[in-house]
This record gives sequence, C-alpha cells and structure tokens, in this order.
Amino acid sequence: MRCFYCLSGDLLQLKPRDEILTLEEIEEVCVAAAQCGVNYIRFTGGEPLVRQGIIDLIERVGRIEGVRKLGLSTNASHLAEVLDPLHRAGVRNLNISLDSLRTDRFAQITRGGKLKPTFDGILAAVAHGGFTIKLNCVMMRGFNEDELPELAALTLKYPLSVRFIEYMPMGQWQREKAIRNMGANIADGADDEFRAFGGHTAATEFLRKTPQEQMYSIEEMKRDLAARFELEETQDRPDGAGPARYFRIRGARGFIGVISPVFNPFCENCNRIRLTSDGRLKSCLLHDEKYHVKKLLRSEGYSRDKLVAVIREAIWNKPEKHEFSRNFDMSTVGG
Repeated sequence: MRCFYCLSGDLLQLKPRDEILTLEEIEEVCVAAAQCGVNYIRFTGGEPLVRQGIIDLIERVGRIEGVRKLGLSTNASHLAEVLDPLHRAGVRNLNISLDSLRTDRFAQITRGGKLKPTFDGILAAVAHGGFTIKLNCVMMRGFNEDELPELAALTLKYPLSVRFIEYMPMGQWQREKAIRNMGANIADGADDEFRAFGGHTAATEFLRKTPQEQMYSIEEMKRDLAARFELEETQDRPDGAGPARYFRIRGARGFIGVISPVFNPFCENCNRIRLTSDGRLKSCLLHDEKYHVKKLLRSEGYSRDKLVAVIREAIWNKPEKHEFSRNFDMSTVGG
C-alpha cells in the first residue's frame, strides 16, 4: 500500500539491508525498553507482515521479562493466513488501516491497493475471536467523509472498534512534492481497474485544496454521527491508555473512537516512544528530535546499560507538544 497521506514523496525506496536494524537488534532494544518500564510493544511499519522472520521476533519479544502486551499495526492484506501464528506468538491487539469501504476510493487512497484482501483479513480476525481489533480511519473532507456513517455502522455488525482520525495537513513543500509524484507511487499489481476509477486524479485534487478545505474535525464527525445514530457515552477503553476517546451506537457490538491530533492534541497523556526501522528512537511521532541507537548498537563499546540510558533520556525529554506542521513523510516513522 502507498497511501497518499502517508507516503507523499518520491517512489518508495527500500533501504539497503545494512541500513535497517536486524531482528536481533530490534529485540535488544525491546529488552532495554522493558528495563525502562515499557510493558506494551506494538509492531508497525510500513507493513510489518512482509518482514521475513517477524513472527519469530514477536514471539521472542513476548518472552521478555516485563513485556505484558503485544500489538500489531497492519493493512491486513496479508493477515488472514498468519492469524494463528500471531496469536501463538502472543499478539492480542490488532490496529488495521481502513479509510474506505468503496473499492474505487480504496484504490485511490492506496494508489492501486485492493480492498478485498484487507477486508477479508478483518473478517478473518473477527472470526478468529482471539484479538482486540481497532480499525483506524483517516477522515478527509471532500474525499471520504461521506463514508462516516457506513464505517461507524461496522460496530453494529462486528465486535470491534472503529477509530476516526483527523487528517493532518501537509506542509506546502510536502504537499507540492506529493502532487508532483502522485502518479509514480502506484502500488505493485495496480491494474486497468484502478485507472478506470480515475487513478490518482481524485487524490491529487484533494491535495490541491487548502488545509481548511481538507480538515474534518472530530467535533464535526461526532455531530454528523449523532444525526444518524443514537450515541451513548462509555467508560470502556478498548485501547487501554491510548489516545482515543470512545462512545458507542446504542445496541452496537463494538465501539467508536475519535482521535484528534490537530484540534484536540493528546500530547499531555502520551506515554509512547517509537523505534524506526533504521534505528532512530523518537520520543514523539510528530517531532524532529530523534536518538540514533543503531550506531550505539553496532559500536565496539556497546553495552545494554548505555542503551537503557539513551531510552530513559528519550522518555524524559518527550516534547510538550507535537509539531505536525513539519515537513516529513509518515512512512519514514511508521505512521
């Protein structure tokens, strides 16, 4: 998948193998993080399920002393065939990206991705019954906001959470770069069907809009949902200490969550750090500050105590608030 709001730059460039962390190095960072009090580890991407050896890594991380919870963020296109191994490895939480239930629009958002494998993966996870499932839906005015009721109605049929997320506008430089390269970033396997739907045209038109025209706030979403459904407040938190605020449709099997990084940031309650594939430790997903642990891991004088100290420094120096207006691709930080 090459979602236009995540991968806005040039063609997706895979890093040389020696530039990304080995599975053993990732495990070592997890061990050190657990010594700092981290007890929930979630594997994200890109798409983590395409990484060779990922399930063995997850299983090893799950055995680390202090780690009590494992999660996975995925586009679900490869999920159905690995649900049993993931569950045996200890994964209990699945975050799945789903911004549209329309085949054509899904293809436009993902630059040629196909909806069926993703939705089949979601249904297989529901049928498995061993996972807490959260669908993450980035809502964009003038692009997919008309699907808000249909996406919310999934909670009436399935025992899962649908989380609506405000679209974060790109900086001017990043937006121009995205428009310039939109046609080049088409997913492998995209076919004539994708081009018949207009290809990247709709996404390009969306990116040309001003941030004010693109933004669809959480308060507007709640207002529009209340006009269609009878909503109930709930004290339940399907994601524990995560950033979403939850409510539900009366009689629903699942929950609706809202995440507002723009109009109502959740920074003061954020307790997360992020390890990128190339060995940078970020104390905030939307902040430039990063700690380069790969160099430390590969240094002659490496010790776990040194790594623990770096992780503690990153946690201690978490910024007061994010800087979402900066120019960067979410794909580079595992967004």
